[in-house]
Amino acid sequence: MKGLYTFIILLFFSVGLFAQDMKFGKYSQGEINLNQVDFDPEANAVVLEEISYNQFMGVVQHSNIHRRIKVLKDGGQSQGDIAIRYYFGKTGVQDVSKLTAQTVNFENGLEKVTKLSKADFFEVELDNGWKEIRFTFPNIEVGSIIEYSYLKTDKSITFLDSWVFHNPIPTIKSTYTIDLPSYLNYRFLPQGEKTLSANFKTQRDGLYSWTVNNLNSIKEEPLMSHYRDYLEKIDFQLAGYAFVNSSAYGGKSGFQETFSSWQDLTKFITELEEFVQYLKPNASLRSQMASFSPPGNNETEKAKAVYDFFVNNYSFNGRSGFFPSKNLKSILETKQGSRADLNLALLSYLRQNGIIAHPLLISSKGNGRSRLVDTPFIDQFDQLIIYTKVDGKEFYLDATDKNNPFGYLPLFMHVGYGYIMLDEGSGLIPITITHRSGIVQMVNIRIDNDQQLVASSTIRFSDYDALANDKIKLVESPEKFKMEMFGTDAEKVMEFAVQQKNEPRKQLEAKFNSIGNKMDSNLTLINPFQMARWNQNPLTSDVRTFPVDFSYTFSDSYTSILEIPQGYELDDYPEDANVAIPGGDANFSYIVTALDNSVKVSATINLKFSIISPSIYPELKYFMEMVTGKLSEPIVLKKSVSP
Repeated sequence: MKGLYTFIILLFFSVGLFAQDMKFGKYSQGEINLNQVDFDPEANAVVLEEISYNQFMGVVQHSNIHRRIKVLKDGGQSQGDIAIRYYFGKTGVQDVSKLTAQTVNFENGLEKVTKLSKADFFEVELDNGWKEIRFTFPNIEVGSIIEYSYLKTDKSITFLDSWVFHNPIPTIKSTYTIDLPSYLNYRFLPQGEKTLSANFKTQRDGLYSWTVNNLNSIKEEPLMSHYRDYLEKIDFQLAGYAFVNSSAYGGKSGFQETFSSWQDLTKFITELEEFVQYLKPNASLRSQMASFSPPGNNETEKAKAVYDFFVNNYSFNGRSGFFPSKNLKSILETKQGSRADLNLALLSYLRQNGIIAHPLLISSKGNGRSRLVDTPFIDQFDQLIIYTKVDGKEFYLDATDKNNPFGYLPLFMHVGYGYIMLDEGSGLIPITITHRSGIVQMVNIRIDNDQQLVASSTIRFSDYDALANDKIKLVESPEKFKMEMFGTDAEKVMEFAVQQKNEPRKQLEAKFNSIGNKMDSNLTLINPFQMARWNQNPLTSDVRTFPVDFSYTFSDSYTSILEIPQGYELDDYPEDANVAIPGGDANFSYIVTALDNSVKVSATINLKFSIISPSIYPELKYFMEMVTGKLSEPIVLKKSVSP
């Protein structure tokens, strides 16, 4: 912090009176008898209880952490390998001490305790100032209880370490308690339904406690690559501190707030030299950027021209984050930089050409934050992108991938809100990425002169479906694209051609013929569609812990017309279907129309919201089973019986 203010260093440390239920080495009969977790019965181990109790000695945080685990089945023994990571830095920012650990087995009603000694704990140096203390519990078997406790001290108290209530294995009880002294004030940032609903206030001022019970294990689930965003956890950011003026005798005391508003935070960030050079470039830098004059008859055309010029001439070095690593002069000379470097340089180019552009900080998918708090908590964010407004329309830009056209963001940046930095009115704004993604498939199936089925298909991918799975990079190699689409069935696909366009929207279109079986049997089964968004239901589990994330909304349309050849008649075809999930965020329609000499099958899938709550997972699973089942159902033709 700038100025003459310093933290008050208190000489007296008040020990909190909060009672802890779990005592090291004392086990309840329920813990001893437990052999299965009712809410996660397949688990091979469980966190019985864990506690983090936090106090301050002066301006050093002291965290007393105690964790107790039970092994329930074979395979759970792996929970005995422990690594405690902390940031030591050059000055001992964090440190770990008072480490105690033991294994307890129960034989004939007696406890057999194996304690770990100092020789069992190994300190390992990691990169960039990080360290780990590693140890392994001995004598672990099914039924063992292992527990350990330690003290972690932390001198860096602007942002306190997160406490994550979830664990890789199920957790029965997790408690985080913090005892805040009067000279420190913190903003709380809870995440998760159970954490948000916890009654965290106690009967004593400054003492807060969150307890979360019965959490499922953390494990990968289909259609959810960013489960970290939905973990139950609590974060803290320093909101203010007591100070004294130490420059002169009789200096005043008071309380200093830190970033009391979004505008205060914006002022602090935008006045940093690293940002000033991009937001207010000097005459020399402006002259360099002026060498490119974008063509166009309106703001949109000019903004797109600037974007296209930039992404085709500047390259991403793979580094992310919201803080620039180079100055604008260096970026203009080397033409490469981090995401923040490139996006801020693009902002400078846009402003140079009279285009409205502002920095926008977001918490991208995988950052561990599914919900932003409307308070100036800078630790919520991890990426910097650009907000621009041209001809009255809002767009969001990221300059790190030239394959993404103007206004398209990488899927991990599709989030609901962001923090916009303005001269006035900074704060959170909703992010609406306008697109019409989807797959349109048109198929015509006929019988050729050799009595062989031939399907002529056109499949059009739009917007994010055109960009997804790197389809766009396969266009120059149609054979590779064909293999990507059809796999082992690619050898049946003939006359495969693909083309793409960026305007007025991103589209990729494939046209081809596919050869089927000969019509030489009494009954012939014909699948009306050549491909579908899902070949089988990806949701197979009966339970779901985290939301289902489809990445983006879409609207699919499938149409197939089967010409019934002479000598054949329609024997059977799928029933119509119309199904939706509760709330109508996803719906599916399937209609079969039988005519004299043909059959038309039409299907649509509409997803209106990309993230679906686990509370309606059973209904969503049924929905997906219906979609994948109907799109794979065949039409049956049979040979006509001669009169």
